[in-house]
Amino acid sequence: MKKCGHFKDLILADYIDGELDKNSTRGLESHLLDCSDCRAFLKEVKDNAARPWKQTPRQPVPEELWGAIKQRIEHENETAGPFADFMDKLKGFIVFPRMVPVFASLMLMFFAGSIALNTIQVQQTQAKDQGEYLVSLLGPAASSVQAEDNDLGTPIEHYFL
Repeated sequence: MKKCGHFKDLILADYIDGELDKNSTRGLESHLLDCSDCRAFLKEVKDNAARPWKQTPRQPVPEELWGAIKQRIEHENETAGPFADFMDKLKGFIVFPRMVPVFASLMLMFFAGSIALNTIQVQQTQAKDQGEYLVSLLGPAASSVQAEDNDLGTPIEHYFL
């Protein structure tokens, strides 16, 4: 069941420690009445993870440890400015593993498109140049029909004759 994963997380995180709120505790215990898998999981957690620590006496946390933690947090807040926050977000976005293939695909499409567009433009320019060359060779004969006086006035006629 999908819900079992959620309830197993609750068992591991807060239920065993007795720190789960009343509504969540009621929902979990209701689920445990119906689900044998979660009951078995709870028993396994109690036997293997919780029971060995029940006999361990709780030790108070030294005051200097809390002071050092507080000081470190305050120092991190002082050094982190808006630019640092922006850079952290940017790093997280770029390094995000799912985005790497997307960026790589976009870059590949951009370069392939640039090469294809350049090739098409070169071909069009060459075709235009060849057409202009042929028109210049044919000269006036390309645009109008000449009279039958056998005038050899085009550049190509002069070249061959």
